[in-house]
Amino acid sequence: MLNDKNTKMGEYKKITKDDIVFPQYCLYFIEIIQDEINNTDFSIYSDITLTIETSKYPYCYDAFELVVRTFERKGWMVNIPTFKTYIDSIGKKVYKYKFNIKELNYNEDLPF
Repeated sequence: MLNDKNTKMGEYKKITKDDIVFPQYCLYFIEIIQDEINNTDFSIYSDITLTIETSKYPYCYDAFELVVRTFERKGWMVNIPTFKTYIDSIGKKVYKYKFNIKELNYNEDLPF
């Protein structure tokens, strides 16, 4: 049996930016990460782990690469997330993403 992307059911298909609404996808994760940064006291925590669960946004490396670069320009190290999937109580596939977030301190890189 084939789905609409001409792949066999259960077969892995890499999601690219052409398969999603790219700006909306990126903005969703950027807003959640930025809220977490704004609400965390990084003078107490050197880094944090943020977990985001969603059934709406499957894993897309292209989008996460842009999210990482966006925060890097703002002075934050946000990793490309690790993820797991599970099926919820109503049968939807849910993605559970884990992001590590750390403030970049460029002074630590100076050799003097």
